Amino acid sequence: MMRLTEWPHTYINLGIGLAIAVLGAVLWVQLARHIPIRLARAWGEQIDIENVWVWRGGKWLDALLVLLWCAACLLVMQHLGLDKFALAALVLSGGLLTLARIDVQTGLLPDALTLPWMWMGLLFHASGGWISPPVSLLGAAGGYCVLWLVFTAYKWKTGREGMGYGDFKLTAALGAWLGVYAIPSLLLYASVAGVLAGLVVKRLVHGSPHIAIPFGPFLALAGILILFRDYVLS
Repeated sequence: MMRLTEWPHTYINLGIGLAIAVLGAVLWVQLARHIPIRLARAWGEQIDIENVWVWRGGKWLDALLVLLWCAACLLVMQHLGLDKFALAALVLSGGLLTLARIDVQTGLLPDALTLPWMWMGLLFHASGGWISPPVSLLGAAGGYCVLWLVFTAYKWKTGREGMGYGDFKLTAALGAWLGVYAIPSLLLYASVAGVLAGLVVKRLVHGSPHIAIPFGPFLALAGILILFRDYVLS
């Protein structure tokens, strides 16, 4: 039970978290549809927004991701308060939700966003983050290499590309933030969620047996789950 002397500090933190959540949600809904796409095009990547696999439910997806963002803000502020670790957790959560949305919308994870996110993770831990710099560096390298090996083996076996290069870079970014020891859990959670989503989509959508489902959103959500499991709520 919370002591009487603790409640002002707790409710101040929750109030700050709610304010950050509302401000971030307003800015995100207004800008996320356009700014990342322009960044990707400026980076030289071609995005065709007409080739969207499930973008008919864009407003519902916006609502779901905004709710997840608000919940993340409240949990971070309640458990960590306002310090550099809380700010890092919020930056990572917001970035991952934005990347998940872009991947659903376009089927692409722009290098203009994934690569800076990886470098931010490495620099954060180099300046005294929640894991050591070598663990962060190994996480970035290991995350990229593991998915590259899976991609190469699948292409050699089937002749098809099972995922995009953006998935490698997002996994490298998550490895940089969460560390090399988080990579097995990250890939397990994302793969299970992706398989379940694929079964549901194939049951609902009749047509081609080869429906391309972006893997990035599942990596992003698995990364947020591990972030809160290991570093926010622990």
